[in-house]
Amino acid sequence: MRLWPHKRWKKVALVLCLIFIVMVVLSMYAIVSINKDVVGPIDVMNAGGNQTALVVYQPGLSSGPKDNAYAFANGLASAGWRVETTTASPEAPSNLSNYSLLVLVYPIYGGRPGEAEDRYVERLGDLQHIKVVIINVRWAHEIEDYMKQKVEAQNGTVLKSLLAGATDIRQAGSDIAPFPR
Repeated sequence: MRLWPHKRWKKVALVLCLIFIVMVVLSMYAIVSINKDVVGPIDVMNAGGNQTALVVYQPGLSSGPKDNAYAFANGLASAGWRVETTTASPEAPSNLSNYSLLVLVYPIYGGRPGEAEDRYVERLGDLQHIKVVIINVRWAHEIEDYMKQKVEAQNGTVLKSLLAGATDIRQAGSDIAPFPR
């Protein structure tokens, strides 16, 4: 029994089939890995800050979501906020009564926000008019609108919606002034 064909067209067909199978397997792995909940620690910056913000990000295939989350958190901390940063997972805080601001940072996959971030927002339920900043790490206004509508449908107040590639995220964090709860 021969595994490798002798005719050229059969070799080409076999190679194309193998490439297709590898691509399907890699795509399935990527979809599963990017949409899983990743439990991360809660990192606290400026523990003595005036008001407290919760920054929740979904890790992505690149470091973009984490980098943008920490850039915004650093900006908030430099403006006098206590900032808690963590990943979107079932372990992330869901009781937001101790927070003045919720920041959602998410990657875009398949034309939608990452599913872990989407599930986290769903778990929060009624946001009780907490102020929310949305940070989209890609240039996609439609996705920005999707998350904004989702937050508003759950009684959140969208303070800002930012596109990471078009905004100095750290500066945007510094520009958030303390506001009454």
